[in-house]
Amino acid sequence: MTLKASLLAATLFIAVSTIAPALACGDGEAPTSCDDPSPNGFASWMLGRVDRALKTDKAQALQDFTDGARGFRTADTYVFCVGPDGIMNAHPSPLLKGHDVRDLHDKTGNHFIRTMMDTAKAGQISVIRYLFPKPGSTIEEPKTTYYTRTGDQTCAVGVYDVDVNAPAVATAEGRIAALRKKLDGEIPSSARADWTAFLEALNARGDEKATAIAQARRELTAAATALDQAGSKSAGGE
Repeated sequence: MTLKASLLAATLFIAVSTIAPALACGDGEAPTSCDDPSPNGFASWMLGRVDRALKTDKAQALQDFTDGARGFRTADTYVFCVGPDGIMNAHPSPLLKGHDVRDLHDKTGNHFIRTMMDTAKAGQISVIRYLFPKPGSTIEEPKTTYYTRTGDQTCAVGVYDVDVNAPAVATAEGRIAALRKKLDGEIPSSARADWTAFLEALNARGDEKATAIAQARRELTAAATALDQAGSKSAGGE
């Protein structure tokens, strides 16, 4: 394949592959290889994205983490980052964002922020458990947090025990699948026909996306072949 064809192939492949779900352990997406302690590699997936975002544009990344933009917040998890001075640089709660949180602790006396800052290492995901309220609540609940060092920031993503299944539904597709399963068991018999029709329409939409991806790949192959042939003729005529 010629250089021009290779570049076209790479460009089109990237455009198509962005639709696929992100991988985690050992695929270059994560700050670690395959030693992610979180369920389903959730921490590597999210913290890998956090690391890349901070390296690309630190100020924008911290704002995105706070706002939950660009997929940095799911229904049950969020990203937060603490600077070397103990200031919470990214957090969905305005009560914590911009404040020194080194003395933050739960009702058991666990100074979890201080521990995270002292033990976080670049390229390594560590785990800590503590009690902390969900956003919008004042009730402390058991939480497991996965954290790492990226640049001068200690960044983390946590999962509350009550949402232990959150990593499996971290993607939009996962959440849709979980919701469909839940509703399928709760839809009354009188609405069953409409529910079935809705699911069939949703599946058809998914089939259309798969067809579009397959067509794009076929066009990619055809374009690469055409460029190779054009390159061969050009070289032969010189």
